[in-house]
Amino acid sequence: MRDKTTPHDALDTTSEALLTRLHAEGRAAWPDLELARAEFVAHVDRHVARGSPELAELHAADFYLACACHVRLAGAPAAIQARYGADVEAVLRSRNVPPGHRDDLRQLMWEKLLVGRPGAPPKIGAYAGRGPLGGWLRVAAVRMALNFLEHARHDRLVPAPELDEARHPASPDPELAFLKSQYRGEVEQALRDALAGLATDERNVLRLYFLDRLSVDRIAAVYGIHRATAARWVMRGREALLRGTQALLERQLGVEPAEVESILGLVRSQLDVSISGLFRGSAPTSGTS
Repeated sequence: MRDKTTPHDALDTTSEALLTRLHAEGRAAWPDLELARAEFVAHVDRHVARGSPELAELHAADFYLACACHVRLAGAPAAIQARYGADVEAVLRSRNVPPGHRDDLRQLMWEKLLVGRPGAPPKIGAYAGRGPLGGWLRVAAVRMALNFLEHARHDRLVPAPELDEARHPASPDPELAFLKSQYRGEVEQALRDALAGLATDERNVLRLYFLDRLSVDRIAAVYGIHRATAARWVMRGREALLRGTQALLERQLGVEPAEVESILGLVRSQLDVSISGLFRGSAPTSGTS
């Protein structure tokens, strides 16, 4: 009698076996967290397509822990804080967040990631298991530290000398180094493709501002427009480049929008340098290119 098993049936069988193995790996890594296989599989299906190569590359133990927290399994948030609390503290210290603000900032981060708020589920659910959970949390912590320092500058929550130290840390930042090592190639390519996809006028204004170093007033004179209009053109081009880069990264990396936003949040401070480098690395073009 002929075997009537279809390729689709074989794929389902292979995926089910792989999911069983991944769940078992996570359970072995976190024996005190009894996460049901059905909940684990449902969470995997939210992030990874059955039969895709990414399924076999899932960081099972990390994903299991994040899933346990996402479904509010007792003990999961405490397990994450116990495992990664020192890493988060190291990030805040490396970004020179003043000691008096670290506890509040750390508590706010855990609340957003692990507890959530009314109408806003825990952001840990966005972790897709494609990289180590520790790296994902470090990126989130760096982004929170940068946002805090930016608001502090405007609201004067922190004395100026401490902000200067935070802006120019004495030692290299290991978290930014981690980000660059993980995503540098993808971010550079996405920026390059997004720049190529801009309208000609937007590209030309950015070229004048970032490569030729023309001030907003000079750009206004070139185009015969008011300086406020020129400033809006520069800002509009910059934001269009960021939006295009984010959309490309979401497709290329296959990660959640929140994770991409974390990546972009960390490179924003160096975006102007990146744009200048993109123009320097491209062939000269005329004003109508």
